[in-house]
Amino acid sequence: MCVIRSFLLVMLLLSDFEQSFGAEVAPHHSSHKIRAHKSSRRHRAINDGELRFEPEPYSKKLKLNTSGKIHCKVAGGLAPNVQWFLNDEDPLPEGVTSANGTLMVADAERRHSGQYTCKAVDGDKSITSKIHLDVVVTPRVLEPTPGQQLHVTLGQTAALHCRATGDPPPTTHWDRNLAILGKPQDGVDLEDSANATTARLVLMNNGTLLIRNVSAPDADRYGCTAGSAAGLDRNELVLVVHQEGELLPQESSGVAGKAVVVSISVAGAYMVLVLALMLYCRRRRLRRRQRGEKMELEMTEGREKLVEDGEEDKQKVNGAALQNGRLLAHDKDSGADNSEVSGISRASKKSGQFEHLSIPRSLLVEQITLGRGEFGEVLLAKIDMSQVNKLRNKESLDDAEPKLRPVLVKALTTKDEVQLAEFRRQLELFSRVRHDNMVRLLGLCSDADPHYMLLEHTDWGELKKFLIATRSAEENAEYIARVGPAHAHPAPRRSCAPLAPQHRALLATHLAAAAAKCAAVRFTHRDIAARNCVITSKLQLKLSYPALTRGPDSHEYFKLHEQVIPLRWLPPEAVLEGDYSTKSDVYMFAVTVWEIYTKAELPFAKLNDNSVLERVKTGALEWTIPDCMPEAMGELLKRCWSKSPADRPQFTEIYDELTTILQDITSENTSQKSQEKVEE
Repeated sequence: MCVIRSFLLVMLLLSDFEQSFGAEVAPHHSSHKIRAHKSSRRHRAINDGELRFEPEPYSKKLKLNTSGKIHCKVAGGLAPNVQWFLNDEDPLPEGVTSANGTLMVADAERRHSGQYTCKAVDGDKSITSKIHLDVVVTPRVLEPTPGQQLHVTLGQTAALHCRATGDPPPTTHWDRNLAILGKPQDGVDLEDSANATTARLVLMNNGTLLIRNVSAPDADRYGCTAGSAAGLDRNELVLVVHQEGELLPQESSGVAGKAVVVSISVAGAYMVLVLALMLYCRRRRLRRRQRGEKMELEMTEGREKLVEDGEEDKQKVNGAALQNGRLLAHDKDSGADNSEVSGISRASKKSGQFEHLSIPRSLLVEQITLGRGEFGEVLLAKIDMSQVNKLRNKESLDDAEPKLRPVLVKALTTKDEVQLAEFRRQLELFSRVRHDNMVRLLGLCSDADPHYMLLEHTDWGELKKFLIATRSAEENAEYIARVGPAHAHPAPRRSCAPLAPQHRALLATHLAAAAAKCAAVRFTHRDIAARNCVITSKLQLKLSYPALTRGPDSHEYFKLHEQVIPLRWLPPEAVLEGDYSTKSDVYMFAVTVWEIYTKAELPFAKLNDNSVLERVKTGALEWTIPDCMPEAMGELLKRCWSKSPADRPQFTEIYDELTTILQDITSENTSQKSQEKVEE
């Protein structure tokens, strides 16, 4: 018995010893495993794949004598070294430095303009990205001078000159008491119009505003606004009208009197020159119209021949080869007949619709990268249209002066067949839809990769930036306070004159006219928004298609199911089902009109993208009508935003209603001005 008790006691002691020893050892092993796990995770986080830019740097414009930065952020690799170079590997110029992947310009000078390269090196691997830095000069109005007064006698002709400098050269327009002048409904005829010789108010192409047979009501404040991609500037003058026989301030001395006589003589000679130029231009337009009708007849015959040969083509295997992102096939045809891409390529090859638009890329100058679109880079460049017309044998231009014109360039660098088909769809859209409010397809650079689509651009550029510039300082501050600084846009150096009610309605009518033309030829745009519209200095809106999914407008796009979409502009059926139609364009048109009246606010700015998506799914996304919008237009937009596509109106109906609204606003303004004159 004693032996048994002793054995049990020994076993109990050994048991306690193992437990205490295990308690000490277990934390050691556990901590070792945790440290090993963390170490392995840290290693994977450092070496997370191939080198890449996140995001890729894009070109920038700096104002003269200002400072700026361009960031180049690199992901992947172990410890990449990021440096900036001038051109390919030249040292940076004086005044430009590089630190931690950031290119810094302390005091921008003209000599700092040029191409810069960001290069990231990690061991034997390296990647590069090129951008263009452009130093610009903001517009400055030279005439009228601040506080200038122009005195004129009743019945005479007043010439209000608007001259400005800047780089790039700015375009100008006039406003009267902050109401923009430039359209027939403003009482102003353009120099090229049929009534220019008899109209009382004529806006000349050089920026001069002529007022014939001056009357007392013409006395007012007139403002000259100059604008370009570098900014806006504005000066005012006061027109003072005197009774006949009253001595003008300028006539108080003999020298001033002679100056008035000389000015009148020069103005008369100028008018004679203008009339001669008008007659010459009219004859040239007539010749071009005759040649255009002949070319259109030839293209129509080509399309009819294509339809006749369509049945035979069904039995042939002649789809165009799709390699390296090429659009026009120069080699042997290959591919399946049932491919949408091959079918479009065959049609374009047979009809010659794209081949006659071919332009050598050597004609493109002053290229600036704006950002990246769905196919590749989107650039802004200039092209000499006199050389383009000479190339196409439209007219003899041996002694013609260069006619540089801004052009939007969309590069095709993708090899994906779906995106290639979309590229061709856009080519078809802008080549077939010809309208004053649609940008024109100027050409196609297909002589080398990547292919370039060249679209018409305007002197005042993007509509969204113009709308932001029409905000007053108080409106901009109120917008930032309401939506937060995250969606705030930088305030322009100088605001331009606010849009009058008839001008806003006019822009909406222009957009409806362009969309109606697209619908008439059974094309859908699929990305109607203020960022994809451009505007001229004559307040003419044109529908375009930059679609900068990466760059300044990237926050307006959302990636869903591996596709980048303009979430806040799309109707539910397009977001959830990918169903695009003319009725989805109607929905997006209404959002763009909403942008015009809110001066380019971001739709639902207080909500993040995921919240907007959830409300689209549940049908809880509700639009509000701006207070400044006419009631009839607000009711029209509500119908355009109907959840069911069948309940949305057609574009022809929209255009007719907007035309009526515009006429009512114009008539109301005319009646109000007449009443004010009677009261005076």
